[in-house]
Amino acid sequence: MVIKTNSINSRNDFYKCLALMALAQQGKNIDEKLLDNYAHRELPIPTLDSINTLENRLIHLLRNDQRKTTLCFRYNDLCALDTIQVDVVSEKKGVIIRHVEYEISSMRQNNKVLRRYNDFLALHELLTIKYPYRIIPLLPPKKTVNVDKEFIEERRRALKRYLQILCRHPTICDTEIIKFFLTFQGTSCGDNMKATYKNVQDEFSSEPKSSYNTNENGDKYGGDTDGNRMFRISQTHMSFIHQQITQIRDCLKSIKEKQEKNADDFSNMEKTLQALSSDSTSIDQWATGANDYWPAIQLGLADLPVEMNAVSERIQEQCKRDDDVINDHVDMLIDLLQGYKDLCKRFEEALTIEQKAMQKTNNQQRRSLSTTDTSSKNEVNLDMIEKRNRHALKCVQIETQLVYANLEAFVYILSSLGNSQYQGSSDLCNIWKSFANKISQLGQNYMNKSSIQRTNTTGLRR
Repeated sequence: MVIKTNSINSRNDFYKCLALMALAQQGKNIDEKLLDNYAHRELPIPTLDSINTLENRLIHLLRNDQRKTTLCFRYNDLCALDTIQVDVVSEKKGVIIRHVEYEISSMRQNNKVLRRYNDFLALHELLTIKYPYRIIPLLPPKKTVNVDKEFIEERRRALKRYLQILCRHPTICDTEIIKFFLTFQGTSCGDNMKATYKNVQDEFSSEPKSSYNTNENGDKYGGDTDGNRMFRISQTHMSFIHQQITQIRDCLKSIKEKQEKNADDFSNMEKTLQALSSDSTSIDQWATGANDYWPAIQLGLADLPVEMNAVSERIQEQCKRDDDVINDHVDMLIDLLQGYKDLCKRFEEALTIEQKAMQKTNNQQRRSLSTTDTSSKNEVNLDMIEKRNRHALKCVQIETQLVYANLEAFVYILSSLGNSQYQGSSDLCNIWKSFANKISQLGQNYMNKSSIQRTNTTGLRR
């Protein structure tokens, strides 16, 4: 429901607007004269949703405004744009050089396609041309020799993160280039894609001229001083966040490596306990004297390898959970922050180049004041440079907001790690409790035996 009004200048106007909303909800035609019926009684009250619901509706309405400088997406909205899965196709193709193929599925496109690494290279090249002032994450490096399973798995995860970032970008996810990559079913996707979009223009050049005809921020040829200042502040802050999250990732990987070592150690303890419990060496009282407890202890050791194996398995399961969090969420956040860092570098380099171009044009304009045609041409060049600068700054502003929106993932990361640690600790607590009970029972079993009974067990085996 939309109610159009010229203005709301007072509290009474606001109350009248709410009353008209209530009448519309009752199915009545909107007419201000209906309010005359409420001259001596309370105005009708509309049914309003929660503040969050109203805010969500406003955000969805604002998304259609091409001139907006506010990202109208929250983290959940970005995640809902698409979900990408990348799997390695088991069979390698190729006669001389065998290559790896990846099966890519997109929830949004409801489709599966096979792609090679070179297809990703073609996609990256086109997107870099199309969106010079958007976050384009780095592709994992190419490798043609010593390609083992570990490298293939690392690349698979990196390619998944790469596509996930692109397909959850509000602007890039709608480009025809992405749709082509996710839906084309023929062979040589990369070559066909480059041929189809060989004349692709950058985002500024392909925009309607009306979208950048007005000087929204800053004086003519003066640039957006406030915008550039806020960019510097955001760039510094993002660099700090990037460094800290990278350190957290390093800590998590270090913890994971230690846990994997612990799992291996407990697995070795299981084998050691099995070896001790199955030892068939005959022991004489000559060697034990009065301390003939070992045979009874040995009998009790037979049940303990079960706990050691369980401890090793639970730690490995926790390592797998933590590894998924690191690779699917922490690393993707770091890839996004690295992409933002690269964007800032491109933006600064472009500003430097265009500032030199503006200075050159200004000098030419001063030298050619007497020539109307040349002066007019210089004026057009300066105007176009300034419009491109404003477009670039607007893009960087939206990309900055995009990164801040994705930082909400950090809460999910910490929550997942906390739940994983809690589950792992609870599982281990139950196992160690069972282990402690068995040890306690073992001690009671041999301590309760008389000296004669203990002597009679000497040399007995399972």
